[in-house]
Order: sequence, then structure tokens, then C-alpha cells
Amino acid sequence: MEEKIGRFISIFNNKGGVGKTTLTWNIADMLAEKGKRVLLVDFDPQCNLSIAMLGGDEFKKLVSNMASPQTVRSFLQGYLQNTGPGPVVIHQGPFTNPNVKILAGDFWLNVYSDALSVGNDLLTGNGIAKFTALRTLEAKLKDQGHEFDYILIDLPPSFGGLVRSSLYSSDYLLVPCTSDTFSEYCIGLISQMLPQFVSDWENGINRFKQNNYGSKEYDELGKPVYAGWIFNGYDTRSDKMLRADQAHYENIKDANEKLAADLKNSIKTYMPVKDFGQPGFNIGKVEDMNVIIQNSLWQSIPAHKMDAHQQVKNLTGDKQKWSEAQIKLIGDIRQQVDNICNNIIQNL
Repeated sequence: MEEKIGRFISIFNNKGGVGKTTLTWNIADMLAEKGKRVLLVDFDPQCNLSIAMLGGDEFKKLVSNMASPQTVRSFLQGYLQNTGPGPVVIHQGPFTNPNVKILAGDFWLNVYSDALSVGNDLLTGNGIAKFTALRTLEAKLKDQGHEFDYILIDLPPSFGGLVRSSLYSSDYLLVPCTSDTFSEYCIGLISQMLPQFVSDWENGINRFKQNNYGSKEYDELGKPVYAGWIFNGYDTRSDKMLRADQAHYENIKDANEKLAADLKNSIKTYMPVKDFGQPGFNIGKVEDMNVIIQNSLWQSIPAHKMDAHQQVKNLTGDKQKWSEAQIKLIGDIRQQVDNICNNIIQNL
């Protein structure tokens, strides 16, 4: 019987401020509400996902324990010391579904990123394990009795080593986009960089196999598949998208269609695009969360659950009820995230 493994999904855009962290968190929580087991990997040195889900005070405790790190550092540090992967410690948020666990981020990830050498580690085939550490992570967690249906990876807005490592370990790539011209531009950058990443991987694997004849350890890795994009942060009036946002949506849709075509044309060793019939490869939309997102972060509560909690007026903790319009917006956000999760479950 084939061993069951979770689906690895990198959530990435080279542009910052597209809401990838908020989307990753809310998608994970909604998937868990639907009975799925989800691991979140905070692979961004800014650690926003960990702070949001666990709370600032709890996160500070995790990163301040230098003798015994409770973050991604405990697992990865051995790769830099040539001692192999270290212990894996995962955590649970106070208001996130208990079927969601998180491998907390660490500012130390900047060190790990700098140590990932494409020339010395990847192209020579000598350090492939460093670039596929997240797959080893899943195996170690399985040994500890943890199994997951989905592993969602939150990434920094760059094309550096952390992003390469995540993509080489991932089955799928999802791209959040916001209503602006830069999102459209950054989609074009992905179409340039991803084929180069794949080419580097294939060169490295060929070199690795020259020295490890017959090894099939990495055969199914290094083949990330573009699976669509999410439109995030647009405004509505009377349940319709504003004209400016609609124009940006159309331009970004065109850019993603071109991305899919470019990837198919550039990558010939596997099918690099997953097309499950959504117009322009758009798998969902989530409108501007406004004040709801700030409250979500302050209280460590996923945005789509905020109508079960009062809003905090300020950091002193004073609370008040949501307005009817805000309650409606939270309900709309919940339905929009639900639609994205249905697409993920049905197609990925």
C-alpha cells in the first residue's frame, strides 16, 4: 500500500503586503473546520504567522529559550552544523482549530537562508538535504505520531534560499495577489524565476545521482506545480467589486494566465500547472477585512471567526460589539475562505 503523505503547499508572492500570512492562517483554520489536519510552517524570518496565531507573549517565550529552541531553529540548526535534523516542536494557537499545528518561525531563519548555497549545496548535489528539509520534517513528525493532510508554508517576499527550499519540497504553489499594479508585475517575475529554480534542481539531482547511483530519495521532489491565485483585499459596494479593483483583477488574471502558459512552455520534464477549471486560474477572492484584521491579530483569532468575539477598541483591552455591517463582512469573509478551501480539498 502506498504511504499516505500530506500535500505541501507553498503560499508565495515576491510582493510583500499581499495578505499571504492572514490567508494562510485562515485557510488552515477553515480546512481544519472541515476535518482536515493541517501543519503550518512559518518559514518567514519576520515570523508574523507565529505571532498572529500564538500571540506575541507566547511567541517571545519560544524564541527567548536559546538553550532549547522551541521554533523551527531546533529542527534546522543541525543542518548547518552537519549533525542532521534536530528535534521538532509544534504548537497550537488558543483560538485556532486544534487540528491546526504550527512550526513556529524564528528570526534565525535569516542565518539559515544565508547558509543555503545554490552553487555549493544544490548544483554540486552535495547539499540537497538542506533544500528539502521540510520533507524530512514531515517524516519526523510522523514518527512522533503526527500526520497531516496539508502542510501550508508561509514564505518571505523574496526569491532567496528559503523560497527555493519550500518550492523544492512542495507539491503546489498558490499565489496571493492584491488590487494593485505591482501584483501583476510580480507574477511575471515568478514566470522567469520558477523555471530557473527547476533547472537548477534538475542539474543538482543529476550530479547527486552520479555519486549516489540508484538513489530515488529525491525523485518526486523539485516539481512544484502552479495551482492558481487568490485575489485579496479588494473593496465592494452593494456586493459588487469596485471598478478600479475589477480592472486590477482582470489584469492580474491575464498575468496569471500568461504565467501558466510560460511555465508549460519552459518546463518540459513534468506538468508544472494544475488547471481545475477556474476562470483565469483564480481559486478564490477575499475582500478587504478592514478593522477586522487588526482585531484578529490583537486577539490571535482567525478573522472568519471574529463574529463570535467582541472587538477590542484599543490595546488597553476595552471591548465593544461589532456593528451589523461588520458582522456581515465577517460572514462574507467566512464564505469566501470556505470557497477557497473547497477548491483546495476537491482539487489538490
